[in-house]
Amino acid sequence: YVDILDTTGTLYSMAKFAGFINETGDFEGQYFAFMSDALSIIVGSTLGTSPVTAYGESSTGIKEGGRTGLTALTVAFFFFLSLFFTPLLAAIPPWAVGPPLVVVGVLMIRSVVEIPWNELKESIPAFITIVLMPATYSIAYGLIGGIGTYILLHLWDWGIVLLDRIWHLRDMG
Repeated sequence: YVDILDTTGTLYSMAKFAGFINETGDFEGQYFAFMSDALSIIVGSTLGTSPVTAYGESSTGIKEGGRTGLTALTVAFFFFLSLFFTPLLAAIPPWAVGPPLVVVGVLMIRSVVEIPWNELKESIPAFITIVLMPATYSIAYGLIGGIGTYILLHLWDWGIVLLDRIWHLRDMG
């Protein structure tokens, strides 16, 4: 379940970042995007590798104009070339990786301006999601926390609507 939530969060945020989301909240080719991710997870796990999936770092490629998949093929080619330079790349200290991740975070945080901060039932789950993702090192746990908070905050309203519908059905019968 964790990979499905990670993939969903990443694909939808990247599609929104690229401007591919339509009025219904979907994007063209989403079926194939999810299926290719599922296939890569199966092949990757069969080969014993770490998860092969869509990552938030895709936003840098989108920011630079990558929209068609040619960017992904170019990156894949350079990853293949990097196999031959692994000893040299291993000399890069771990603390040198931080600044690019900060840039990715800045690109991804842009969408928080669209959160209706005046509506607490909407903004509290969004805040919980935003805080839990870096705190738990997992997009999935952030989404679970946000969705759970959303359900808890709306449970009373949904119960009232359900009772109201039951009441109207009883009056009709």
